[in-house]
Amino acid sequence: TLDKTISSLEMQLAATRAAQATNLNGPPAVTNQGAEIPRERPKVFFVMGIITAFSSRKRRDSIRDTWMPQ
Repeated sequence: TLDKTISSLEMQLAATRAAQATNLNGPPAVTNQGAEIPRERPKVFFVMGIITAFSSRKRRDSIRDTWMPQ
């Protein structure tokens, strides 16, 4: 029961670690629960921007000079 479950999970963990150790050069693999065939993770494209309201052009230029000196 509990001992069998723990033993089963330890065996799955060991198998997963061994599979990942052999796949060090490639991207990390994701496995589904119960599935034996790993699939590659999809590549993610992420862009983050900060929207800031400026009261005037002079204020905007002042902030630009502070953060991006030339």
